[in-house]
Amino acid sequence: MGSRAQVYMKDTGVYLYTHWDSGRLKGIVQKAIARMERWDDEEYLTRIIFSEMIKDNIEGATGYGIGCSKHGDIELLITVKCDSDGYVIVKDMYTNEREIYSSLNEFIKGSCYIERPNGDSIPGDEETFNDGIGW
Repeated sequence: MGSRAQVYMKDTGVYLYTHWDSGRLKGIVQKAIARMERWDDEEYLTRIIFSEMIKDNIEGATGYGIGCSKHGDIELLITVKCDSDGYVIVKDMYTNEREIYSSLNEFIKGSCYIERPNGDSIPGDEETFNDGIGW
């Protein structure tokens, strides 16, 4: 069935798709952004993120894609906004919980707050996330 997820690049409207890596995608995107290159140029940052996603399957014909629409059956959606006011939102599509990172630096550090569907917000970090809040 897969473990589908997408990265949505806010300014260009590009979606990066993975069929199998929803459980690893957040770490993959963190690793790409942690390179601290081209944060001010979404087209290049998109390529950097996609390269990190496919690096172990560079010649594969399945498992990854680039598109202009959100799939209806994804488990995870990561929204990336570039520039000096950049941010990252990691959303579990089943529970609708969101990890909100106020900047790309905060995303690398894992410093966020978690917004629940009922409107509650709680401070969150990588340790909180791994302790069961989220997915």
